Formats: sequence, structure tokens, C-alpha cells
Amino acid sequence: MKALITGVTGFVGSYLCRKLLDVGYEVVGLARSIESDIDDIKMISCDVTDEPLLRNVLMTEKPDQIYHLAGSAFVPISIKEPRQTYNTIVNGTLSLYEALRGLDIAPKVLFVGSAAVYGEGSGVPFKESDLMKPVNPYAGAKACADLISEQYINNYQMNIVRVRPFNHTGPRQSPVFVCSSFAKQLAEIESGVRSELIVGNLNVKRDFLDVRDVVEAYFMLMEKGVSGEVYNVSSQQAVSVSHLLDLLTQHSKVKSLEIKIDPNKLRDNETPVKLGDSSKIREELGWEPAYKIEQTMSDLLDYWRVSIREDFGWIRL
Repeated sequence: MKALITGVTGFVGSYLCRKLLDVGYEVVGLARSIESDIDDIKMISCDVTDEPLLRNVLMTEKPDQIYHLAGSAFVPISIKEPRQTYNTIVNGTLSLYEALRGLDIAPKVLFVGSAAVYGEGSGVPFKESDLMKPVNPYAGAKACADLISEQYINNYQMNIVRVRPFNHTGPRQSPVFVCSSFAKQLAEIESGVRSELIVGNLNVKRDFLDVRDVVEAYFMLMEKGVSGEVYNVSSQQAVSVSHLLDLLTQHSKVKSLEIKIDPNKLRDNETPVKLGDSSKIREELGWEPAYKIEQTMSDLLDYWRVSIREDFGWIRL
């Protein structure tokens, strides 16, 4: 089997590559820049919005499966650069489907959307049948691409499965995201290069998964997911950001932690609780998370300890 991954150099991409390679797949990765430490895969420099180039790649590689991951998931960037966000996610998805539509191959496509499409909500677990009410450009772009996917399923009978993952984290995640930010800062405090930990709203509760569980869900959806269907991927548990920080500090060597709230990280009228109902993928495919959040936080902190040690050449124990 040959799988093609768009946005392969993103956070999830390297984990997905390793999963596919481990089960014997040939993997082709697309990214704007092919500078990457992902071994054993064929890397191709290709902007996902470049339909002619995409078509040439697809004609040459003839993948059996396409994992469509391309597009930044960092909401503040989408607010700052909405045009770029919509271009990459919406036009990139449209370009991919149009490139495929003109060819005589019919790979199965996993469109990786986002639970952000549901909007803020009221704390009741989101189901796949809930209306999409995006509240920022990233969520809006994902909602548009989600609808485009549905239309290409209905109008052109494309073999597309849609997935809406909730928050996920783990080693190698960018420190712009909350869990990785906390872990990196704690590793810096342990090493003596930082004295305080900067936080935002610690009281909100969110649905967090380990990235390795999310990748397993993607693989199972590609293997057994029903074309035309949409699936939530979530832990079905809301965990407070303060609890995540507590878990990290329990694993840390920091004896006394000074915490400072950054007003720029606070949002007005932020939803206190947001979580997803993933009973559909659990019941239909048998997927279940394997990683406890405690393990994820421990692994994340260990990753940043190694990274900080490599950056500074020493670490204070």
C-alpha cells in the first residue's frame, strides 16, 4: 500500500509516517519545504494549492490512500492572517479534489478537519450531527473544507472520510500550544534559564488526547471508516488546564513554582467546558485511546528536557 500525506512536516505528520512505515506502507510526503528529519519516506516539495503540480504528483505516485493534513492549526495565526489560512485549508482542499477528479485513480481520502468547527458550545459533548458554528478563521476554513468534502462525496462519488479531532498533544508539539508551552517552560525552569511560568486561563476544561491515539484513529478510519461519514475523535473527558499543569509539575524537579498570568492569553467569554462525543468511532471501529493523560504529560516534559539540554549543553538536576 502507498499512502500520500499532505502537510507531512506538521506535528501529526511525523507520527503518522512512523505508524504507516511500521505496518509496511510506502509513504510519500508533501510539504512546501522538504527540509525534514522524517526518514524512510519520499518527500516532495509541493504547495497544496498548486493544482497542476498536485495532479502531476498524483499521476506519478498513484497513492492508494491520501491523508489530508495540510494547514496550520494555530488559531492566533489564522486571526492575524485569515486570507492565508483560508487559502491553504479551503483552496488546498479544493485543489486536491479537483486534481483527483481529472485522473483515473480513486484513492481513499481522509480529510482531517477539526472540532473547532462546532464553535464554543455550552459544555454538552459535541456530536457529529451538531451544526457547525465556527468562531475564528481557522475554524471557518475547516468548516468550509469539510463542506467541500461532503459535496465532492455527493456530486462526484469520491471516497472521502471526514474526521474532526479534538485537542491533542504530545512530544514534539510546538510550544505555542498550551501543554507544550507549560512543559517547555518547566524544563527551562529546571535548567535554570527561566524563573517563572507564564499562563493564561487555567480554569477552562478541554478534551485532550495523546497524538499517538489520534494517529491510530486516523489509521483505523482509513482502513475501516465509511466513505461519506464524519467521525469525532475525542477522549470524552474534559480536563482543566490547571490539572494538566499539576500533572506536569508532579513530574518536574521544580520545588517552588512562580506562576504569572499573561493578560494577552485571556479571552473574553471563553467557553468554560468543551468536549466531544466519540461514541461513533468507538462503536463502529472499536477505537479506544491507549494513552492516559498522565503518561502524555510525562512524555511531553521528558521531550522538552532533552530539547533544552541539547540547546544549552547542560541541565541543572
